[in-house]
Amino acid sequence: MISLFSHPHFRPRHYIGGSAVIFFIVLLYSTSLSAVFSIGGNYSWEAFKQDDYLHQVIFFSLGQAFLSALLAVLIGALFGRAFFYQPFPGKRLIQRLLSLTFVLPALLAIFGLLEIYGTEGWLSRLMQWLGINWKPTIYGLNGILIAHLFFNIPLAARVTQQALQAIPSEQHQLAAQLNIRGWQFFRLIEIPYFKNQLLPTFVLIFMLCFTSFTIVLSLGGGPQNSTLEVAIYQAIFFEFDFPKAALFALIQFVFCFVLFGISQIFAKPPETSLSQRYIWLMPPSSAVKIFNVFILFSVCLLLFIPLLSIVVEGVVSAPEWFSFWQDPQLWKALIYSLSMAPASGVLAIVFSFLLLLLSRQLQWLHFPVFATLIQTGGMMILAVPTLILSVGLFLLLQEMDFSNIHLFLIVVLCNALAAMPFVIRILNTPMMQATQYYEKLCLSLNLKGWQRFKLIEYPLLKTPLKYTFALATTLSLGDFTAIALFGSPDFTSLPHLLYQQIGQYRSQEAAITALILLSLCLGLFMFIEHNRDNND
Repeated sequence: MISLFSHPHFRPRHYIGGSAVIFFIVLLYSTSLSAVFSIGGNYSWEAFKQDDYLHQVIFFSLGQAFLSALLAVLIGALFGRAFFYQPFPGKRLIQRLLSLTFVLPALLAIFGLLEIYGTEGWLSRLMQWLGINWKPTIYGLNGILIAHLFFNIPLAARVTQQALQAIPSEQHQLAAQLNIRGWQFFRLIEIPYFKNQLLPTFVLIFMLCFTSFTIVLSLGGGPQNSTLEVAIYQAIFFEFDFPKAALFALIQFVFCFVLFGISQIFAKPPETSLSQRYIWLMPPSSAVKIFNVFILFSVCLLLFIPLLSIVVEGVVSAPEWFSFWQDPQLWKALIYSLSMAPASGVLAIVFSFLLLLLSRQLQWLHFPVFATLIQTGGMMILAVPTLILSVGLFLLLQEMDFSNIHLFLIVVLCNALAAMPFVIRILNTPMMQATQYYEKLCLSLNLKGWQRFKLIEYPLLKTPLKYTFALATTLSLGDFTAIALFGSPDFTSLPHLLYQQIGQYRSQEAAITALILLSLCLGLFMFIEHNRDNND
């Protein structure tokens, strides 16, 4: 078997960029994790068994993630099924708005939910108007579940629609001829398509909810409802107990690594869009129509009323806009957010592009195992939450006198790494196709380097690159994890400022900040959807 280095088409310069990225990521994560392990490893097994608070945190982390994933999959499947079978006007618009939750900052959703379910929210005012002596509470497990459902129901619904879209029209027609309806149709026709999709979705949502930080930090309501990531944050900022924080980070890493491995086992090839081919469907009965309309109306209320509340509260606070725009803290947050987010997007694309260049070159030279390992290494960033990387860097650099430039670079780097798995997944297919179609042509014409990128690569990757840049920028714009550790009054962002305003009950200022952040995210989201349509 020929080795890589003796291959006739092996050129060392083709591997420098990707190898440098791999070396940098391995060095960064190894040093950060070693800092966590070196402190957290001093905790004895006997102490672990006797630490009731740690047991409670682990139990709550797993319990809330299980409940969130189970409810999201069940409700999302019902909603996705009703959405698929029930025709109604505005269906395509709602489909697009459902995708907005993927890029919506968690703190925006939290602010919207507080305006609905808070003690002074819309629901509380409605109860008072009706003369009902009851006030809802959003803090605690119920608030965490509502917020997780807000973000994950659209994901489960989209997977459900993809499963239903895969059922051939012939099966629908045959079922109609045999009068197979209701439960029998669900059992015989739909379940075989659902079972291959919903289990991986459950595992993915469980992992997302287990590593949830911003939602639990804002809506947990106290230490009794803390997850591991929130406990890490509390141990650093409120208890100044770095060994305890490192131990929690170590345990979090182990759980996330296992969950990532499970998610990879159950993972299915991603479908970026639903097929538009014609599908023959049986007209539903009147009872089914009523049930579908009820599900659609209820879930749309859950998902869209919080977004509407952000707009309404921001507009109602219009008299405060002039004085608020004179606040220097807002300008700091706005400038840092609008500079950190694009920088993170560019860095995520550069790192991902170099990794995929290396991977596809190895694939072209018939070393598929090495190529797959490199891509998996880029995706394994998901196994190490951003908070754990930030804690490691915090421990390594705690003796350093930070300037705003240092903090800027750290936050940009953390956010870029967090966005890399999504960028890799989107760019992988078009980059591999470019090699399959044009590699021989480039070799025969001796096209390489910048000339190859300009003439061959860029025309093919133009739309995916714009799409991934907008996506990575939007994710970075709303990220709160890294800035939660490194933020300060002199170094802040819009999500960091919004969190402070919510915590200090400055509702009018928070409403304006939330509306500004929503406007920025909505603008980028519309750009993403436009490029997705062009890509389709």
